Amino acid sequence: MGVLRHHRNPVRCRSRPHRHRLSQGTLTWTRFLKMVRRQCFRYSTRERGPSAFSCSPSSSPSSSRNFSSTSWPAPADRPGRPTVNAYHPHIVLAPDKFKGTLTADQVASAMALGCRDAGLENRCITMPVADGGDGSVGTALRTGWSRREIRCTDAWGQPIITTVAISNTQALIEIAAICGLRGWRPSSAQALVATSRGVGEVITRLLDLGFRDITLALGGSATTDGGAGMLVALGAQLRDRTGTPIAPNALGLQDLSSVCTDGLDPRLKTTTLTVACDVDAPLTGPRGAAATFGPQKGADEQGVHTLTAALDQLAAVAGPAFGRPDEHLRPGAGAAGGLAWAGLLLGAHMRRGAELFLDMLGASETIEGAALVLTGEGCMDDQSALGKAPFAVAALASELSVPSAAIVGTNRLNDHGLNSPFTAVIALDSMDPLCSSDPTLSARLIRQATAALVHQVQRELAIL
Repeated sequence: MGVLRHHRNPVRCRSRPHRHRLSQGTLTWTRFLKMVRRQCFRYSTRERGPSAFSCSPSSSPSSSRNFSSTSWPAPADRPGRPTVNAYHPHIVLAPDKFKGTLTADQVASAMALGCRDAGLENRCITMPVADGGDGSVGTALRTGWSRREIRCTDAWGQPIITTVAISNTQALIEIAAICGLRGWRPSSAQALVATSRGVGEVITRLLDLGFRDITLALGGSATTDGGAGMLVALGAQLRDRTGTPIAPNALGLQDLSSVCTDGLDPRLKTTTLTVACDVDAPLTGPRGAAATFGPQKGADEQGVHTLTAALDQLAAVAGPAFGRPDEHLRPGAGAAGGLAWAGLLLGAHMRRGAELFLDMLGASETIEGAALVLTGEGCMDDQSALGKAPFAVAALASELSVPSAAIVGTNRLNDHGLNSPFTAVIALDSMDPLCSSDPTLSARLIRQATAALVHQVQRELAIL
């Protein structure tokens, strides 16, 4: 037995997909069904006109507008778009990754299988999303960007080859693929010497290739160096009291005395930089990069103290040197261990990662007219509410008057006293606690939960 959780009323379910039940009779569930029904009616009348229910598609005044003609590009042009008639609205599957377990693509595939189990495989659109962390380059590639492989070093100086996404003079760098954790937990000692130098190496190479619009997708980094490594790779000089260059990591930054910006790559002045992040943490302070994310990157209590002191020193010295003494206090400056702050010192624009990628995917066009949007992530908690992909998807769906639901590995919204923007939240760990360490089990549960939700809506409304 497991539990399918509405954010108000958890109810028991069984393991077979067609026997999963969602609670009924509550105001939330009733409103959810009404929203789906309203979307179906709105879509039908918009696509086929007021007399749609008494005429065939070929005789409808608006019959030329359907999924296989002008309303959507052909499936060959836009992968994942189904070819269906205008009688029925579609379901959008827009999950983020289940970090450490399944990629966003794998989650979307499992959801699509659930729709197939419910008999609706021809009316589901898969649209895996990202918010700046792992999978960001893959998201760009799915929208038609090209790949480019670049040699650089990882967070501990080891040579690697990373993939960036390119389109004309634009380039997208995924920080997690350069100086990320990549599924393992470093020791506290390793956390103190991790550096973002590789990011600066990739930017320099892109400048050499002629790219002048560069976006840094921040998230999933192993570094807490305030972007010092990136700045050094781009030509900045960090020195101690004797004028000796220091190592651009937390241990070296404790001895920082001066920063010289004269050697910065001059091409940066004519380059548009964007930092895409999904957190509001500043660089320093009790909610800063070290205190908030240091433990996730392997730092113990003493390590967090060292990281905090290093970032405080870097902000005090480098901020004024770049003419931006207060940027370390800006919400989001602490993203990716302070890489966002370093980008701001270079004049970068800051943007919500989820919003950037939803725009890139054409999410508004995809969600408009849908009967339901289904999203999800590995752990839904207070960080999710700060703008991670599932919440951004829910916000966009709400703007378009489309109901949304979420399938998550763990739901901790109630633990933080947060209201859910979703009509239904299904938590996999309440169905089987072992799912977080078993990708195969997680995929199977996602499939079952999707089938349960879609089948329930389909049966209640007899529309989908």
